[in-house]
Amino acid sequence: MKNKVIAIIPAREYDANLHNKNTLPFGRNNLLQHKIEQLKKVRLIDKVVVSTDSDSIAKLALESGAEVDYRPSEYSSHDSSFNEFINYIGLKYYEDDLILWAPVITPFIDEKDYQSAIQLYRSMDHHIYDSLITVAKTKRHLLDQNGPLNFRFKVNDRSSKNLPDLFQYVNGISIARAYDLVSWQYNWGKMPYMLEVSGKKAMDICDEVDYLSAKFLYEKSVL
Repeated sequence: MKNKVIAIIPAREYDANLHNKNTLPFGRNNLLQHKIEQLKKVRLIDKVVVSTDSDSIAKLALESGAEVDYRPSEYSSHDSSFNEFINYIGLKYYEDDLILWAPVITPFIDEKDYQSAIQLYRSMDHHIYDSLITVAKTKRHLLDQNGPLNFRFKVNDRSSKNLPDLFQYVNGISIARAYDLVSWQYNWGKMPYMLEVSGKKAMDICDEVDYLSAKFLYEKSVL
């Protein structure tokens, strides 16, 4: 018997970078309802749960057909630990369930992507991979405070086509066993299968510019 798949939408009230991020208008409704609608169309998902500390977000979630996990205050404040919150989620769904992490901030990752990701997770070699995450390949000249990360100043040809592949984590899909979340206190492990996404699907809404860009692209695509 296959494990249940529990889709978790983290949606606390406070966000330091974008006020009311989870309920910003998007498509026919808002980012939260948009994500719930996508997840409810995935036949391999057994339960969609919105984890929140907000009564208004909880009300929207219930009206949209999701279940609500009222997140305890110690996992909801601006200085609460993400690791402790993940541990809390893992313990809550410890009975050999799969946790699919599905934030609202990647609105272009849709039901087909979730369906494919679950199928891929179930078929991949679990002796090699301990989790599945979405990533986007980047071909950019990257530096940190100490200098170049993926190129050298002395090389004459610094064309992006010659750069080694590097990947950006996209906070769209992660899948792992609930008991592993407790062990790691994180929502993915050290040996993830990296599922590549690109273009709009790689958009990750972190601030107002990201949000306005995603909203514009979505509205343009449905005209």
